[in-house]
Amino acid sequence: MEREITTIPLIKMAAGIPCDAPDRRSLLVKDDDPALSVMTDFTRITPITIEPIMTIDYALQKMKKQGVRMLLVTGEHDYVIGIITSYDIQGEKPVKYSEEHGLNHYGITVAMIMTPLNEMVAFELDFVKQSLVRHVVATLRQLNRQHALVVNSSDKTGAQRIRGMFSTSHIGRCLGRDVEVSVNAALSLAEMQRKLARQ
Repeated sequence: MEREITTIPLIKMAAGIPCDAPDRRSLLVKDDDPALSVMTDFTRITPITIEPIMTIDYALQKMKKQGVRMLLVTGEHDYVIGIITSYDIQGEKPVKYSEEHGLNHYGITVAMIMTPLNEMVAFELDFVKQSLVRHVVATLRQLNRQHALVVNSSDKTGAQRIRGMFSTSHIGRCLGRDVEVSVNAALSLAEMQRKLARQ
């Protein structure tokens, strides 16, 4: 008869011993893996958000603290109204806005330089489920975008909810290589639609 365990016995450890860790190679995804394998799923990971009235310096500090490069901007009822990235804050947008409006850098808010939701790249969840990692990478490269939202639309009402997002930095970590996208020539939504339509 096995003895009932009430406490776990202690052992003595040496002064220095190695520590097990996951095999990084076994965790990497491949180009032909499902696109969902590199999507940040907001039903599993709570998105990091910020209010539009906050300053861009505060937004950047929040990104650094949370270890992210993008924040969802939320307005009334916590509905998403746009996004702001570290590139937005550290790039030309604040300088240009400051010059055009005669506003000090420290007075620039998230709302002033964020990308509104209706200008964001977005994919339908049902289509993403049929896609592969390489399809996501190819689309983001073609559109010169580092981020894309994934939207779940109700079949009955057509109501939309943001289910998740794609980020080239996250995809790169999953693939084990850089996924470079030029953001210097970002296209408008209309230009992106025309570009994809020609393919």
